[in-house]
Amino acid sequence: MPDQLLNIEDVVRLTGLEESLIRFYESEYPAELPKKILLGGALFFDPASIAAFAGIHARQQGAESGPKLTRERFARVITVTSGKGGVGKTNLALNLAIEFQRLGKMSVVLDADMGLANVHLLAGLTPRHNLTDLLSGRVEMAELIEAGPEGIGIIAGGSGILDLADSRQQDRCRIIESLVQLERAAEIILVDTGAGMGRSVRDFLQAADEILFVITPDITSLTDAYGLLKALHQENLPALPIHLVVNMVQSLKQAADVSLRFSSCAREFLGRDITDAGYILKDNTVSQATARRTPHSIYRPNARVSKNTRTIAANLLQKEQRQSAASSAFGRYLNLIKNGQAQLPLTRRKTA
Repeated sequence: MPDQLLNIEDVVRLTGLEESLIRFYESEYPAELPKKILLGGALFFDPASIAAFAGIHARQQGAESGPKLTRERFARVITVTSGKGGVGKTNLALNLAIEFQRLGKMSVVLDADMGLANVHLLAGLTPRHNLTDLLSGRVEMAELIEAGPEGIGIIAGGSGILDLADSRQQDRCRIIESLVQLERAAEIILVDTGAGMGRSVRDFLQAADEILFVITPDITSLTDAYGLLKALHQENLPALPIHLVVNMVQSLKQAADVSLRFSSCAREFLGRDITDAGYILKDNTVSQATARRTPHSIYRPNARVSKNTRTIAANLLQKEQRQSAASSAFGRYLNLIKNGQAQLPLTRRKTA
């Protein structure tokens, strides 16, 4: 069987759904699922089926009728952010999702970069819809999920994120309510934010179970990341767990030095503990994969950058937060919006 085709056991493992439920979806929603592939007298699933099943499942979670699908656990929401652009944040979010998927965790990437929404480009996709369509009421959340590499789900951002930043409370609630449905279908949601401390970035930082900071050894990356962390501290963002990835390093020693310097400053001056999630060695594979619009974990799974990303995924799974299992991150944030507690001060502060 070719590597890209899936049998029923693969679909059960990657979606976390019962086989009987998968068969039910096949019979009830054939038009929404990719056609199965006949090979050697047996039928196999296309990898795109994983995201399609997730979309149907998410829609059914919010339906008032039909089978009641319940999960005791909500998705783990990890917001991936940085103090400045160009640190490899989007590439990391996309390839982490692929590695999580390979480890048996149904993963979705939400592109929440208000300026450069380009996760779909790195994944080689042309999205049919983005969050603007959700705001306008043209589509539901389940229809936004594009089938990505290895069966991950990808939700394109675009101008919808800008609308979210400045829209009325009613529109913000609509998007967040839709994301609550998504938490019932996926196991891990990676939110790729823009760099800095814009309003939409703060929205998704508040709506996270935990934060993954991406920095490089470059001095401007360090100072901007510390400035963002200080702004979060000053604006009383919830004390969420914060993980650190040092990207584009030349050696393990350089990664350890940079991580220690950043973590020590955070602990000494802000009283915040930072967890070291791992490092990524500088690797030309990234630019080669980007030019081919293919994630490096697919293009060269045994390259240094792909192996480092795999290690980070394993480290994060070992540090899984219990809070994400018991309650909905987006649901908690939705309550803050409705209670008028989610609006952080917009005052710009100078950061050291």
